[in-house]
Amino acid sequence: AVLFPLGESVDAGRAVATDYDDRDLRTEAPAQATYRFTSAPVKNKTFFARVERDLIDHLARSRNIEIQVNRELKLYSRPGETAEAFGQRCYQAADAKADVEIAKLRDKYQTKLASLQSQLQATNDRAEVLEAERRGKRNEEVFSTAGSILGDLLGGRKSRGGLLGSVFGRAGGAAGRRGRSDAAGRRVDAAENKIQLIHQQMDQLEADLAEDVTEIDAKWMATAKNSSTMMVSPERSDVRVTHLALVW
Repeated sequence: AVLFPLGESVDAGRAVATDYDDRDLRTEAPAQATYRFTSAPVKNKTFFARVERDLIDHLARSRNIEIQVNRELKLYSRPGETAEAFGQRCYQAADAKADVEIAKLRDKYQTKLASLQSQLQATNDRAEVLEAERRGKRNEEVFSTAGSILGDLLGGRKSRGGLLGSVFGRAGGAAGRRGRSDAAGRRVDAAENKIQLIHQQMDQLEADLAEDVTEIDAKWMATAKNSSTMMVSPERSDVRVTHLALVW
């Protein structure tokens, strides 16, 4: 920046920004150039110290920039960063936080699922045993009744009265065996109902997990969009004058 003209006091607010490098400055005076002294006390070191201080104060007051900020994610846009680029950074940060939160669900649901799977396996095993017992009792009912009465009848080993007694006796025994068979059937039905109930619980567990994941995703995606703007001013200690020179 160039401060011109120089007087006993200098208004740092009138500094004109200039794009130059050292090659634009020359040590030889142009031909036909004339010079006059300035009223600024350029021989005093304190003058330049005051100019530097005033420049720092001016820059600290005036060099404000507007940036985007997402306070929940604790993210701030960089100078020159576009709104789209900052938004992408917010989405990436929110996605990472959602992953962390979803990962915490793993232990919770894994424990519940393992318990249900264990119950399902045990109930399946129990149902298979009960089904085998039911088939066995049905066979016992059919073969025991048919075989004994028909055997007595065809073998001719019993009188009519004896045969009738055998029929009634066998019938009573068959009824008992049918009762046991029916009871076994009810136990199988109960086991199958429990299996169905466990499957329903597993379906509900999956639905709960899907709902939790959806809620977490929606929360963090909304957080990613929740950005605003703020003005940032440099701290005075952040401003440095790296070079100060008197030129003609």
